[in-house]
Amino acid sequence: MDALMNSSAQRSLRNSKRLRVAIYAPHFAEYSYRLASGLAHHCDVRLVLNAKDANQQWELADIAVAAPFETRIRDLSLRRGGAIGIPASFMDIISFRPDVIHCHEVPEIYTSKLVQLLRPFGIPLVLTVHDAIPHSEGGSGTSPREDAWRGRMRAAASVVTTHGESCIADFRRASPDFKGETVSNMHGVLMVPPAGRAASAPESARILFFGRMWAYKGLDVFIDAIDMLAKRGVAHEAIVAGRGPEMTRLGARMEAMPTVKTINAYISPADTGRLFQSATVVALPYKDATQSGVLASAYGNFRPVVASATGGIPDVVTDGVNGLLVPPGDATALADALERVLTSKPLAATLTEGAQQTAAGILNWDRIAEGLLGSYHRLAGRTVS
Repeated sequence: MDALMNSSAQRSLRNSKRLRVAIYAPHFAEYSYRLASGLAHHCDVRLVLNAKDANQQWELADIAVAAPFETRIRDLSLRRGGAIGIPASFMDIISFRPDVIHCHEVPEIYTSKLVQLLRPFGIPLVLTVHDAIPHSEGGSGTSPREDAWRGRMRAAASVVTTHGESCIADFRRASPDFKGETVSNMHGVLMVPPAGRAASAPESARILFFGRMWAYKGLDVFIDAIDMLAKRGVAHEAIVAGRGPEMTRLGARMEAMPTVKTINAYISPADTGRLFQSATVVALPYKDATQSGVLASAYGNFRPVVASATGGIPDVVTDGVNGLLVPPGDATALADALERVLTSKPLAATLTEGAQQTAAGILNWDRIAEGLLGSYHRLAGRTVS
């Protein structure tokens, strides 16, 4: 009886303490910071960020934080500085004594090694898988070595989170032997204007194509659609902003197009925010996709999208509500959809309102954090309150 009472008392004490969650983010700094902020309402959180990633993404100081959490910024590069930063990040996690570790799947040796080093400690691992299946043309690594790193991280995870039901299906196809729990956890808004700063009105008929310019992003399809708009006499301005192989391959053609302006350079977080704010609509003519940080940034700035109906995009974009969906690779359908948004103020207003509601709803970080709590508590052996 005494043993039973002691066991009950220990369980009660364990359940009365706040859950402790360590988040390791070698990439996806803004994503992780906003997630940590949402979790901090319910848990004690320590966030470990990559210094390079944190400095290049959104100004973290501009993100409103209602509940405090710890942040450690380390050099997690593959260069000399990482020889100190990566072991330090291991100690950051262990010394926090977490109930759960939440890590992003990044196909690189040090993240894979860190996950392996943590396994003997018996701390449950939640792994966010951004690309269950690597993109068709550029983007996520596809080498056998990177596949092996992915495999080791997935084998160590108790729970895998992906961004939408389509991404869950991709993960199950890619990792059919995974024995843990697989849950959908949406990709929350990014690049939200700082609190207290009024949103800017969009420029007239401006289309934004933004991001790292890999072939799967469909820049060639976008250019074809813009050419059609010009021939139809539809007033527009197209901004193509970002760096990558497709900017080099298609640069000369875009330079010859009078309605296209290219920004083939590093873009600061502040300038990125202004670009999204200036857009009437954001184009995502992806040939394949999981989820998209560009989509999350468009909605974070209350801007509607015209996007391909591929991968996880339709899990977020509802045609006619917060954007328009078109078949991937169909330049004519893309041009038609862009023309509808640019020439119909009522439609543009409806889609803009839908984008705002999406940002406040399924892409709200507090809501996303609450959705993770059940998995965290089950892993930690606690009663879900």
